[in-house]
Amino acid sequence: MVLLHIPVSISGIWYPIKSEIVSKTGSVGLTLVLEPYSVFEVKKSDTPVIVFNGIKIDFPNVAVLKRLGDLRVEGEAKVPLGYGYGLSGSISLAYALGASEIYNVSERVALETAHESEVLFNNGLGDVISQYYGGGLVYRKRPGAPGYGEVERVEVEWQEVYSKPIERMSTKGVIKQLDIAKALIQEFLEDRTLKKFFEVSRRFNEELGFHSDYNDSFRKKGLIVKLGNPAESGWISHVPAMRGAYVG
Repeated sequence: MVLLHIPVSISGIWYPIKSEIVSKTGSVGLTLVLEPYSVFEVKKSDTPVIVFNGIKIDFPNVAVLKRLGDLRVEGEAKVPLGYGYGLSGSISLAYALGASEIYNVSERVALETAHESEVLFNNGLGDVISQYYGGGLVYRKRPGAPGYGEVERVEVEWQEVYSKPIERMSTKGVIKQLDIAKALIQEFLEDRTLKKFFEVSRRFNEELGFHSDYNDSFRKKGLIVKLGNPAESGWISHVPAMRGAYVG
């Protein structure tokens, strides 16, 4: 049995870039990589099985991931699946890294397979690489799987960050190529602060039709992310996950 810890991934801005090579398909953008870590137990199995927060789930990515070997993956998270926390990427990454440990699959092949499963099933284009490296606030400079893509950890002065899940939604409908993304990323790179990240992320997500009623916040898919304590119940507190996915 292998124990894995995978951080939360909340993208603020993304610009999809497609390639004929799936490992080079992905997105450039800005992402919060945060605690609490999801914890996964991975073990050999006669057939692939995914259990999340005590419930066996139908996980389409398994059609790709099973190339790495048959595994049972049991995950526990303090955030819900399907709202925008990158948990599909977490499950795929846990499966892949578990296969690397249990079946001696090369880590590079395992990571490429995790990324491929996310791309082919229209999940996050940048979650796997962001979660693998960690770093709190990351700038995805080049799209693709770990080994092809490139990320930069952005050093910022951290403040309290909270999230609130409000609506379960598919990722497929929000993977859009908006030209404003490039300009907003550049605007952030010229003023690398957490407040600026929230500002440009809000403007980007509003272009996608997602609005938040809270100050210093943005809505990403089915959740609200806020800078500073909202002083009301129902919010999840986060700190930066400076360490990426790890075994142990």
